[in-house]
Amino acid sequence: RSFKPSYYNEYKSYLSTRKYGLFCIFQVMVSYSTKFIDEKIGDGLFALRKIKKSCNVIKTDCLIACLDKNDIKTVCYSCLTRSIKLKRCSLCKHVHYCSEKCQRTHWKIHKHECTLLQKVSKVEFIPLLIRLTALFMASPELASAYHIKNLMEHKSLEVHKSDEYYSYLLRGVKEMLPTDKFDPLNCYKIYCKLIVNLFTLEDSQLRPIGCTLIPSITKLNHSCSPNCVLSFKGATAYVTAIKDIDRGEQLTISYIPLPQSFLERKAQLLKQFNFKCECQFCCLQRKQGIDSMLMRQCTSCTEHSHPGILEDSNELVCSVCQHLFTSSPILTDVALKNMERYDLNMTSVSHQDVIVVNHLVEQTEKLILEEKWEPALRTGLKATVGLMEWCVNYPSAGLFIAKLGKLYKVDTSMDDGAYEDNLKKSLQLFDISLRFLTTSLPNKHDLVSEVRHLYDATSRELEIMKK
Repeated sequence: RSFKPSYYNEYKSYLSTRKYGLFCIFQVMVSYSTKFIDEKIGDGLFALRKIKKSCNVIKTDCLIACLDKNDIKTVCYSCLTRSIKLKRCSLCKHVHYCSEKCQRTHWKIHKHECTLLQKVSKVEFIPLLIRLTALFMASPELASAYHIKNLMEHKSLEVHKSDEYYSYLLRGVKEMLPTDKFDPLNCYKIYCKLIVNLFTLEDSQLRPIGCTLIPSITKLNHSCSPNCVLSFKGATAYVTAIKDIDRGEQLTISYIPLPQSFLERKAQLLKQFNFKCECQFCCLQRKQGIDSMLMRQCTSCTEHSHPGILEDSNELVCSVCQHLFTSSPILTDVALKNMERYDLNMTSVSHQDVIVVNHLVEQTEKLILEEKWEPALRTGLKATVGLMEWCVNYPSAGLFIAKLGKLYKVDTSMDDGAYEDNLKKSLQLFDISLRFLTTSLPNKHDLVSEVRHLYDATSRELEIMKK
C-alpha cells in the first residue's frame, strides 16, 4: 500500500521476487512511470515530476551477479566488496564469501547453482554467460522472478546461430545441466535476453569486476548524452540524475563507455546490442554533420580522411599522406563555459577531439603505471579540457581528474614556493573531481570519501605552508 499507482509494475516485481524467497529491497527514490515507446525500443521510464541533478532515482540490490576471473577470489559474492581473506563454498568450490553472514544471505541465490557448479568443480573458471544461462535454465522459478521472458532482445535467431561464442556457450551449459533440464531452444532464448540486458559491475574504484542482472533498471533506454548514470556501492545499484530532468522527460543511461565518436558509438552499439542509436544527440550530430571524429580535409593532399594520431606528439595526422593537420584548437562553447565555471586556464591545448581525448587518457594511465609522473601530468591536463565538455558529472571523469590532483603532490623535493603552487592546483582539481563525483555517485560512496579526504588533507597542508 505504500507504493503509488505509478510504481505498480515495480511492486509486482517485488512481490514475485519475494514469493520465491529472494527478498529484494527495491526503492523508487523519484516517481516515474513505465511507458511503451515502440516495438524497436520497447518500454521506457519517464519522470512524473521535475528531477534535480544528483538525485538518486532508483536504489536496488544486485542479487544475481557473476564475477570476472581476476576477481572471483578477491571479491565476496554476497556484499561484492574486496577482502583479503575469503572463504569458499565447501560444496562447489567456485564461490567465495567474506563472512558466514554473507554466505547465509547469498544462499537463497547460490542454492540454485551450487549443484550445477559441483559438476564442473575441476574447472577453474566458468564464463559469466554460461553460468547465468545455466542458472536460469535449471531454475524456472528464478527465471520467472526475474521476468526473463519480458526482457528486451535485439538480435535475431540467424545472427546467434552463426555466432561462434554461442556454440561454445551451448556446450558449456549442456555440461553443467542435468539431461532433463537441457533444452537448446530455451538456452538460445535466455542467451538472447542476457547478452543485451546485463550490466557491468564496478568496485569502489570504478574498475569492472563482473556483471549483474537488474530487471528494474533494464527498462532504462540508451542515450549517447544520458541524463542518468548507473553506479554501484557494494551489492547495491544506484541510478543517479546527472542533469536536471523535466517532467515527462525520459530517463536514460549510456550502455557503452563515453566519450566516443559518432562512428565508434554506432559500431559498438550495433555489434554489442544490435540496434542503431536514434537518440537526440546522435540525430543532432547526423543532421549537422559536426562529429569531431569524422573526416577532415588535409591541406597537403586536399583529400578528406579520418585523422590518425602520432604516438610521440599526440598530434593529428592525415591517414593518407601523414601530413600534420594544422587546424586551430577546437574549444567549443560548452568546453569554454565549463573551463570558466571551474576557473581552468588551459587554452593552449591543441585539437580537442574525442579521439585525441581518449588517446590522451590512455597515455596518461600508461605513464602513471610506468611512474613517469611529470609526463603523465602534462598529458592528463591536455585531456581535461575535452572531459570538461563531453564528460561533465561522469564518475570516470571525476576519478581521472582526482588522479591528476595526486600527481601534483608527488614531487615534494621542490622549493616551498613551487610546491605551494602545486598544492593550489591540486586542490583545484580535487574540487572539480568532488563536484563530478558527488553529483553522479550515491552518498558515502568510497570514492567520494577518498577524494574528500584528499581535498581536506591538501587544504590543511596549504594552510600550514602559508603560515
